[in-house]
Amino acid sequence: MSTTSKGRAVTDDYFKLVRAFPLRPIRGEVEYQQAGKVLNRLLGRAASTGSGQADGKLMAGERDYLDALVVLVEDYDRKHSRFVPSKRTPHEVLRYLAEQAGMGPTALGKVLGTTHAMASLMLHGKRGISAESARTLADYFKVDAGLFV
Repeated sequence: MSTTSKGRAVTDDYFKLVRAFPLRPIRGEVEYQQAGKVLNRLLGRAASTGSGQADGKLMAGERDYLDALVVLVEDYDRKHSRFVPSKRTPHEVLRYLAEQAGMGPTALGKVLGTTHAMASLMLHGKRGISAESARTLADYFKVDAGLFV
């Protein structure tokens, strides 16, 4: 474990991820695909309870790494016009993000604090996305809540 210049601890779990996939600007499709795989793995762990921790949440270093990787992927997306949210409905955005994270209705239901059936209805556009659910989804996927309304 090391510390930053501000005295904040940087944990071994963070360094392990950096060694596997360094945090630097994404410069091509291959790096973008690799970053997506790392994101999916981490987001999938965050949504499940099988991560080795009792509550299924990522450790602090893993969360820091995930936050930084999301910024790098979003930067690449912006520069390469991969994802244009204004042309997608809120349900299409939800389906896309859930698919990218490898989430099905069960995992989505856990994130939203609802049942598998209700999450499935939401994924298929048969149930609206409430303002509260939009905020929860935005926090989880690290996107603007306006994408879901």
